[in-house]
Amino acid sequence: MWDFGHADLLEPEAIGEPGQRVFRLRVMSKDESASLWLEKEQLAALTLAFRHLLEQTDEPPEAELAPMPASQPFPERPQVELKLGRLGIGYDEDLRMVTIFAYATEEAEDAPPTFACQVSLNQCAAFAERAEETISAGRPICVLCGAPIEKDGHKCHRRNGHSSQPISLEDSGE
Repeated sequence: MWDFGHADLLEPEAIGEPGQRVFRLRVMSKDESASLWLEKEQLAALTLAFRHLLEQTDEPPEAELAPMPASQPFPERPQVELKLGRLGIGYDEDLRMVTIFAYATEEAEDAPPTFACQVSLNQCAAFAERAEETISAGRPICVLCGAPIEKDGHKCHRRNGHSSQPISLEDSGE
């Protein structure tokens, strides 16, 4: 298991064109770095978990939230590179720190985490903002069926029963 302790940087990243993107969490702590590869849905779930946690704590006023540092130079070859199967978080009320637990795809359900790091509530808030921007930069989603709308349109089977008329990006409100 890799335990990075307090992470200096926790940053979401999308690589590639919408529809072909891959996602990762970039983590840096002292002289250590990690690329944690995950699915878009996992990134959205982590963001939602952070938002729920922030709602349940006495989050500092907006003015006190330290912005996440702008993209720091990230090593081409991090010390840790994992494809994530699942994620979990824990919160220490006394320290006001969030621990992220990451499990590699090949780990058994009862296995200990493969990777862990701690972040502050301010880092969680800044991460959530960045992650929401990263996620929303992809293809627009059809409000009727939830499928992505491609550049050349979308044939939504829920539109007017089973209409085969494509929905263009203009029709989707984008």
